[in-house]
Amino acid sequence: MRRMIFVGGMVVSLLTACSPYGMQGNPAAVQAGAAIGGVLGAIVGDRAGGYNGSQFGALLGTVAGAAVGNAVTTPREETYPADEYYVETSPSSSRYENTPSYAPSSGLRIVNLRFIDDNRNHVIDAEEDSKLVFDLVNDGDVPAYNVTPVIEEMNGMKHLLISPSAQIAYMPAGNQIRYTATIRGGRKLKTGQAQFRVFATESNGAVTEAHEFTLPTQKRIKK
Repeated sequence: MRRMIFVGGMVVSLLTACSPYGMQGNPAAVQAGAAIGGVLGAIVGDRAGGYNGSQFGALLGTVAGAAVGNAVTTPREETYPADEYYVETSPSSSRYENTPSYAPSSGLRIVNLRFIDDNRNHVIDAEEDSKLVFDLVNDGDVPAYNVTPVIEEMNGMKHLLISPSAQIAYMPAGNQIRYTATIRGGRKLKTGQAQFRVFATESNGAVTEAHEFTLPTQKRIKK
């Protein structure tokens, strides 16, 4: 009887620890974890206490395995510094504006564009590294493949380096991915305004809505 109470308590604890809303991770991973945990639990329980021990072990192992699978695959909410600079963007057409009208429309959206520079003055300074962070959201009904975020500087600003695009191989429907690009102000960067355009393409030719915004640049101050 004590063993049953103990096992029941552990089962409740494991289920409660998963999430306040129950199992939130990938269902396949949760099921796989439960299956593996059940088998291992049965083996251990059988060695420890015969048939009844096997049953208890299988039950405990199943729940524990499911909890592990859930923990591994549940999305984690990321936090960011309070001094992030959310850039104000305006919709624009991308350089792919002449795409034929029969081209597929994209279910992707780009939201929450943020600029984070080293000294937090919201300016791209010469010899300074900064980051452009935004979220890619798949609001469509189908997966998106080979998603390529594109960041362009439209004013021809010299000595401004943007990290190469990193392709996202697969984005299922309903998925959201945080993308980070690095912007480097070169030593000879001049004071002015950099005009950026951000959009994303897919392997089927679909293109997201583009967003434009400006950021000031500052030349190197000699000391």
